[in-house]
Amino acid sequence: MTRYEAQAEIARSADEVWTYAADILRHTEWMSVADAQLLAGDGTQVGARGRERLLLGPFKWDVEFEVVEAEPGRRLLWRSRDARFDLEIGLELEPSGLTSVRARYHGAAQMHGKWRLLSPLVAMEGSAGVRRELDRLKARVEGAPAAVATDP
Repeated sequence: MTRYEAQAEIARSADEVWTYAADILRHTEWMSVADAQLLAGDGTQVGARGRERLLLGPFKWDVEFEVVEAEPGRRLLWRSRDARFDLEIGLELEPSGLTSVRARYHGAAQMHGKWRLLSPLVAMEGSAGVRRELDRLKARVEGAPAAVATDP
C-alpha cells in the first residue's frame, strides 16, 4: 500500500475539528469528493457507511466506505468498500492548547487488477491530495465561528 501524510496546526478545539470532519455530508466541502451521502448511521460511529464520488485527476468513481474507527475528539478512520482498490483515510487529533489542535491526516491506497495501471497517478494525487484536503479542512473549521463553551 502506498501511504501519504500531512500535518497542520488548527486553531480550534479537537472536538470542533472532529465534529466537522465526522459529518459525512460535509466531506464535499473539504475532501476531493462530490455527492456525499449517508447509507447507514450518522458518520460519527464505527459501522456508519457512506457513498461519495471520488475525484482523482480526470477520473470520478462512486465509492462506498465505512467508518472503522471513531474516537470523538481524537481519531477517525474511513475504509473503502470497493473491489477496484483499497483506500483508507484517517484523521488524528492531539490538543496543543486550549483552542488549538495538531492534526495528522493520512491515507493509504492500493489498486487491484487492471486498476494497478493507475498506481502512478494515484501516488502523485495521493501525496498532494492529503495536503490539499487538510488545508481545506483547516480553512473551513477556522473560518467558522468558534464554539462557545457553556457551564451546565
